[in-house]
Amino acid sequence: MTFQELLNADMDLATLRALARQGLAWWLDELSSLLPPAWRDRLSTRPRAWLEPGANGGWRLWRNGAVAEGVSATAGGDRVGLLAPAGAVLVREVQAPRLPAADVRRLLSLDLDRLSPLAPDLIHFDIEILDRGEEGGAQKVLLGLLPKAEGARLVAQARAAGAAPVALAARAPGGGDAPHFDFLPQVVESAGENAIGRRRTIGWAVAGALILTNLAVLVGRDMIDVSRLRAAVEGQAPVVSAVNRLHRRVETEETRRRAWLDLGRRSDPLRVLDRLSQALPAGAWVQHLEWNGQSLRLIGFTHRDIDMAAAIRGSGAFVNPRVLTAPTAAGSAAFTPFDITADARPEPRR
Repeated sequence: MTFQELLNADMDLATLRALARQGLAWWLDELSSLLPPAWRDRLSTRPRAWLEPGANGGWRLWRNGAVAEGVSATAGGDRVGLLAPAGAVLVREVQAPRLPAADVRRLLSLDLDRLSPLAPDLIHFDIEILDRGEEGGAQKVLLGLLPKAEGARLVAQARAAGAAPVALAARAPGGGDAPHFDFLPQVVESAGENAIGRRRTIGWAVAGALILTNLAVLVGRDMIDVSRLRAAVEGQAPVVSAVNRLHRRVETEETRRRAWLDLGRRSDPLRVLDRLSQALPAGAWVQHLEWNGQSLRLIGFTHRDIDMAAAIRGSGAFVNPRVLTAPTAAGSAAFTPFDITADARPEPRR
C-alpha cells in the first residue's frame, strides 16, 4: 500500500489488521534478508517433509533429499508440504529493483499480463529472492505461476488422500530438489476458505488479550501499591500529628525564650549600671537609683555648674531625661541636689 492509498483508505479494524500484517511481513522479510542462506533455511518454518503426487496415482515423500516411493499421503506427519509435479508450475527468473519482497511482489503483480501466458485472474503467483545484487542495482527474482484450477485440484487430491498440507510449493527446473514458493494461502483464499485467516485472527486476538492482561496486571499492581502506601500513610498519621504538636510546642517555647532573652538583654541592671557610670560626669554623686526595666530615676548631688539632664542625654544610652524637682535658687553652696528620670534607649531586635 502506497502512502496515498494509506491516506485514502477507510481506517476500520480490518484495514488496520491488514496494514499490521503487511508491516510485520515486510519487517520479517528485511530481517531474513540479512541472514546467511544456511541460517535462513535452518530458521525457516517451511515443512521438512514434502509429498509429491506420482504419475500412477501414488505418492512420493521427500525428506532431507531422500525419496520414498509408494507411501501413503499421511506418511509425512502433521507438518507436510505439497509439492506440485513437474510442469504444473511455470518458473522463470526476472530482474527487479532492489526492494523488499513485499514491494517486489506488488510490482510484479502489475506486470503479470506480460510475464504470464495466462490471464492474471486465472493464475496464482509467488516469488523468491535469489540474489539481492549490489546496492542500487537490480536483484534476481524467481517467479512461479500456477493455474488456479491446477492448484485447487492438487490441494483437493491431497486432502482426499488424508493429508493436510501446510504449504504448496514447486521445484525450479535445474534448481535441485529444494522447494520454492508457497501457493497454498492463495489457493485457500481463492476457494473461499478462511481457516488460515481465522487462525491469524485468533493469534492476533490472543496477542492482544495477552497485552491487555499485562497492562491490567501492571495497573492492578500499581493500584495495590498505592493502596498499601495510603494505608501506611494513614497508619503513621497519629505519629505525624504528635510530631507536629511537639514541633509547635518547641517553636512556641523558642519564641518565648527569645522574648525573655531580649527583655533580659534590654533590662539587664548590670548593663544599665555600666552605661550610667560612663554617662555620669565627674562631680556627681548618686544617693538613690531606681530601675524598672524601662525607665531610670536618679537622686543625688552634683556641682552647681553641671547640667545633669544634658549629661544624661549626651550619653546616648538614655533618652527623654526629665527633672522632677524645681531648680534651687543661686546661693553660696557649692553643690545642688538633683532628682531626674530618663528612659533607656531601645535597642534594635536581633
